[in-house]
Amino acid sequence: MKSGGLSEIEEKHGFSRASGVMLNGKPPQMSESSVLFISADPGANVKIETMLRDGIESPFEWFCVEALFDGLRALQERPFDLILADLFLPDGQGLATLRHLQQHAPNTPVVALVHAQDRDTAVTAVRKGAYDFFCYEDIDPANLRRTFTGALKHAGAEAEKKAAEERRTNARFPCRLAISYQTLEHPIISGHGHSETLNIGSKGILFTSNEQFEAGQLLQVSLDWPARLENQVPLKLVAEGRIVRNANGQTAMTIDKYEFRTRRAAVKPPSPPETGSRQSISRS
Repeated sequence: MKSGGLSEIEEKHGFSRASGVMLNGKPPQMSESSVLFISADPGANVKIETMLRDGIESPFEWFCVEALFDGLRALQERPFDLILADLFLPDGQGLATLRHLQQHAPNTPVVALVHAQDRDTAVTAVRKGAYDFFCYEDIDPANLRRTFTGALKHAGAEAEKKAAEERRTNARFPCRLAISYQTLEHPIISGHGHSETLNIGSKGILFTSNEQFEAGQLLQVSLDWPARLENQVPLKLVAEGRIVRNANGQTAMTIDKYEFRTRRAAVKPPSPPETGSRQSISRS
């Protein structure tokens, strides 16, 4: 039996020190191909995975995350053979979602998922390099499996492994983020730290703190999100949950609810006038 500690808490709540990604609650297994599914709709995850497994004999790994940032972190840690992604995520909207995925996995085919009212955006996404698209309301299982098989043949696993090595060297995505926290019940405690692992899909945050939190205490945390809405508007993640463990300067908490809020970008103060420069003065 393992001794208690943060490693035990991380396992219980789906943390991974390497990537922070929980793989449908199961440890990764070796198989012929791997798929990254990104959607904030858990029903879509189950529906589409079932459609594929019911008609495809070849085994494949199914990795599911709920936010764009979690998907980008997963891509940083290892290669995938195919990405199925909703273009409209809590921290990524429309074509900006596709651009982020193409930047971090340029050799991996992306199949876009949208609702019927966003069909035009999906058509444009295909023109911009997406392999194909499907609308949630009218997915045909046979066509989905045909696209799935074709996309896997289109992408070479070895080519993606090589691209992943280049990304690790040249384009590390930040995982250590400044975080502020405040308890929502007595005793009131507030302060700042850094996130160690953060994954919305696994419903947990691990962050640094020297505070003496109590297990079960209700806490709110806030941090500036690295991805931007429409690739322009800064976002802030605000989450609430309860303390699971506090030891050795690290605190683990659950994510019971969260939301993304827009935040103002830092404004650079105007430069002072150069010494000796002339300034016009109006006199009455």
